[in-house]
Amino acid sequence: MTSAAESITESLRRSRQLMVQEVERSANTLSTFDESTSVLRKAEGEYQGHRSLLMCTRGLLSTMQRQDVLDRIILTIGFLIFSLAVLFVVSRRIGLLTLQRKLADAIRSGSVSAGDILGKVPQDGAAPTNAPPVYDEL
Repeated sequence: MTSAAESITESLRRSRQLMVQEVERSANTLSTFDESTSVLRKAEGEYQGHRSLLMCTRGLLSTMQRQDVLDRIILTIGFLIFSLAVLFVVSRRIGLLTLQRKLADAIRSGSVSAGDILGKVPQDGAAPTNAPPVYDEL
């Protein structure tokens, strides 16, 4: 009977030792959970702080994208107007050049003399009385 009691006592001691170890593990687990909870609270606080900054940044980025589109439209329209002005000037210059070529060809062929052309041009800049009106469009 004593040996049975001793074996039961020894078994109870081992059980108690295992229970103490489990309680220590549970305490360690609870302390780890507490630390994790505090870290998560800190992270949430930082996220809330950065959230307003992120929202402000998002608003600024959308404003910059709108400005980029507007700038591209303005540049495109400006380039188009510049190109049209250059084409207009070039077309006017080519028109004068073709008129010069026709006069030079007429002088070379002998149908008109240079003296006739220079005689019709007034010296003081006024239009001659018998000269037909000059139209810029022609």
